[in-house]
Amino acid sequence: MLTDALVIGAGLLWLGLLFGTALWAERRPGLLSRQWPVVYSLSLAVYCTSWTFYGTVTQAQRSGWPIPPTFLGTILLYVLGFGFLLKLLRLARENNSTSLADLIATRLGRSSWLAAAVTFVAVLGIVPYLALQLKAVAMSYGLLTRASALSPPPWQDSALYVALAMGLFAMLFGTRRVSAAEHNRGLVLAMAVESLLKLGAMLALGAFVWFGLDLPDVPAAPPPPDGANGFPALVLLGALAMFTLPHQFHVGVVECRDEGELRTARWLFPLYMLLIALPILPLARAGDALLAPMGVPSDLYVLALPLAQGHEGLALLAFLGGLSAATGMVILATLALSVMIGNHWVAPLLVRGRWGGAGEGGDLRGAVLAQRRVGILAVVLLAWGYSRVMAGNDALADMGAISFSALATLAPAVAFAVW
Repeated sequence: MLTDALVIGAGLLWLGLLFGTALWAERRPGLLSRQWPVVYSLSLAVYCTSWTFYGTVTQAQRSGWPIPPTFLGTILLYVLGFGFLLKLLRLARENNSTSLADLIATRLGRSSWLAAAVTFVAVLGIVPYLALQLKAVAMSYGLLTRASALSPPPWQDSALYVALAMGLFAMLFGTRRVSAAEHNRGLVLAMAVESLLKLGAMLALGAFVWFGLDLPDVPAAPPPPDGANGFPALVLLGALAMFTLPHQFHVGVVECRDEGELRTARWLFPLYMLLIALPILPLARAGDALLAPMGVPSDLYVLALPLAQGHEGLALLAFLGGLSAATGMVILATLALSVMIGNHWVAPLLVRGRWGGAGEGGDLRGAVLAQRRVGILAVVLLAWGYSRVMAGNDALADMGAISFSALATLAPAVAFAVW
């Protein structure tokens, strides 16, 4: 029996391990220097959020696709569009860009209004995706602990405390330096470690389905006739997301130290995506065979399958994998958004002047860091509020597609900025 204390304790222990990893790397600048291209490549897997654990299973259950189309788009981008990624990296380094809004505005006339507009679109698009992470963690926690309240009061909502904990981590390790262009080795290594945990958890679930379940000999249901209608659009959204999602731009471009790291990621990151996608369709089919007749929603197959078979340890590992995936995304996204909000919303209001003009006076470092911390808190609370509003929508896959579609509207601006 998984008690509240056990689940909360395991989650806090894992978050503490991530915190310790980040602190360890920050205090040892030469740590894993030769292996850093591998660390960087693994940190890109922050792309695999809790949507990978829950929403893509629903996507596979609906359509029968063997690999999520958004994953396929990402793989194709790194395999076939490497020249674009390389040019994007070089331009960002030449212009000392610390965010997507910086790069677009600097390349297109140094317009502060354009930077503010890009920031607005980024906030508008990423909030549903952040809410998805919080909702997924709350749903999985409720299933593990047999919580009966589907819509608890705000002060009893586990998603609120998860959001605050993630925001605190982002403040501790994302707002220690004023310069957002400095590489944050601790944060990158922590994201690489969480990527390994969620990959291990997903592969363990796959092994459980492949070798530990005795499924009835029922032919898989054919996909609906219109099941492939959205496939090309989702492939495109998956490719665009790698440079329009604020956190992906941050980890993929801002945190890249040299082109050699990107060249390693060209093969290692697609390999990671293929490995983590392998168990998704088998999980969906096993859930349809064993859990769908009992009314279990497909978003919860990942946890409900091991629980139904009495494998509570595996269910806890799956929960930690989903928590890890959500944590990495929330931390990096709130950090990236706080930099954009501070630079392109707050600063123009406080310091009236031309684009890039230096303010005169005293030391503003404390004020800049405080702005970023307030921005992180505001974003996580906004995402939590959105998750409360969307409590009646059980389809996590739909929430993820909404965010990807909203942020894809930045792609033409990125293309103009690059070319």
